Amino acid sequence: MRWCARCRDPELRRRHGLRDPLALPAGLEAALAGAPERTTLAKPGGHGLPAADATPARLHVFDPASQCAPTCPAFRGVRLYPDALARDEADSLLEQIEARPFTPSQSGKLKQHFGARFNFMRRRMNAERFAGLPAYASGLEHRLRTLVAADRTGDPGSLADARRALENYQTTDVFVLRYLEHEQSNLDFHVDDCFAYGEAIVDLSLDSDSVLSFLGPARPERGEPGLECVRVPLPARSLALVYGPARFEWQHAILPRDIRGVRTSITLRTLAETLRETDAGRALLARASGPAID
Repeated sequence: MRWCARCRDPELRRRHGLRDPLALPAGLEAALAGAPERTTLAKPGGHGLPAADATPARLHVFDPASQCAPTCPAFRGVRLYPDALARDEADSLLEQIEARPFTPSQSGKLKQHFGARFNFMRRRMNAERFAGLPAYASGLEHRLRTLVAADRTGDPGSLADARRALENYQTTDVFVLRYLEHEQSNLDFHVDDCFAYGEAIVDLSLDSDSVLSFLGPARPERGEPGLECVRVPLPARSLALVYGPARFEWQHAILPRDIRGVRTSITLRTLAETLRETDAGRALLARASGPAID
């Protein structure tokens, strides 16, 4: 269930017939209990999350220097590049974003979207209103490719997988999200839709630091109950690439506790391979590679 700060008001929920916000999986809530401003998002077994008892989730921290979570070798599929943009580049990019209007989004966020619209339930795509991508999209894609090409850190196999994920990548979708601390803005635990989007997901953080939380089941074959949670730091001006197991096997979220002040993110995605073979998909790819919109 998506929610924001306003949903905390029981009178508002009563007037609109809304249910109470649901709790995080018990194990994760227990693991995060020592952190400030405890938050609730989803219940065990809900939203595709694995059910778990109150056994505390094992928390792991992603290390950009080694491009892995050292205490969770099963977690693979994130490359993080701090200081991917200089401060003046970030300021210029924010000016371009501010020049366009935001619209209200779910869970207390504001958004700008450039791309096709999808009906995920009916597996349909509509790109009739898609006029093209903002000019900064190609620059961010190029910057990410340059960073990955120059990368020599971490596991060579994981790095090779990152480069493979970018081989056929072409940005076809740009989502700008603005998170506001006073709204308790958040992003539910989820896996990005595989009907609509391809493997590689690119995310730029602006305005303030945050954390991207990944959640997955422990490995039952090792007798490990509960959940694993990997916390990936997202410093302002950092670029992150999500691919492979982290993209398909782990759910990710931005928790309200990890928003301080204002956070702006730019997420780049590419069209799923199956849709690229359709007439509508080919038309979308052509439009995305065409002139940038004003």
